[in-house]
Amino acid sequence: MVMMMAPGGTGEMARLALDEGADAVYVGVLGWSRRGAEHELNDDEIRGIIDYAGARGKEVRVVVNTLPSSTEIPMFLDRIDMYAGWGAKGFMISDVGCMRLVHERLPHVAIHTSVGCGITNFQDVRFLAESGATHIVLPYRMTVEEIAEIKAKTGIGIEVFMFKTPSGGKICPGKCMMSSYFSYRHWLDENGKDHFFGSASRGGDCLRVCQSNWEFGTDEESLGQPMTIKTNPALWVEELPAYLAAGVDCLKVPGRDRSAQLVRDIVRFYRTVLDRIAAGETIDFTAYRPLLASFHERWKTERGLRDRRLIAEARREALRADRLTAASPVCVPAQ
Repeated sequence: MVMMMAPGGTGEMARLALDEGADAVYVGVLGWSRRGAEHELNDDEIRGIIDYAGARGKEVRVVVNTLPSSTEIPMFLDRIDMYAGWGAKGFMISDVGCMRLVHERLPHVAIHTSVGCGITNFQDVRFLAESGATHIVLPYRMTVEEIAEIKAKTGIGIEVFMFKTPSGGKICPGKCMMSSYFSYRHWLDENGKDHFFGSASRGGDCLRVCQSNWEFGTDEESLGQPMTIKTNPALWVEELPAYLAAGVDCLKVPGRDRSAQLVRDIVRFYRTVLDRIAAGETIDFTAYRPLLASFHERWKTERGLRDRRLIAEARREALRADRLTAASPVCVPAQ
């Protein structure tokens, strides 16, 4: 049976998603996942959601998909042990070395690769499976045919996003480091965890510099035309039967950084559709297009608010760095 996994960017969002029919929710650990602090949870909140899900026969996946330094690995493993002891059924991990450690330590838990692994082909999938992954999240640019091939050649659990970008995008999800090259600063918390502002892979939010206006072009006509590097994704539904037939095991609803109400409505929608498919009904998927269009508009509006905030933060960081550079004394080599 396919599992629908929904986001839990807040405690309210996680509970609403579970109540509306999600089989599992994924929650990010403060400072240890690829999101800003406002969309991550502290340990008490995570334990409460694990208890809430377990009481309803449902599951929690804990997102720990940053890239820990060598000194942070003991802290990382202590947290894994703690969440598993509370009843977490799986983890989302990017770092391959940590993935192997978790598998050796807790062979019974599910290990989902994070989008940060940047999977391109079935050989990547095989390598990650050998490293302990039980579920592989595939980039949304992959076709149904590619998914079926990966499933046939590896047999691993396949996880796909419930959205895609119409243009395919110019950046591979999980392999973009633009934000951290642009600007970041870091600080240690009370436990010694290093937090990096501007670097998603090291525990800080991405500054979404791809959403600023960039100039692209290969000829005089298009050269200098402003555009964004990454386009807005759109939810999909008509492809669901084909994806299920290809062997998809987990459908991942995005949106940890969206509103709890939008995530609730999306989960309710997909629960209805999946139940109809499971019942063998003949479905006219075109009838769902207006509802999906309304979700898309709400999604774009909320994403726009988030991106403008993050881009503003990136600009403030750039100005701060310029001021620090200007205030620094110039060192002249000795003659």
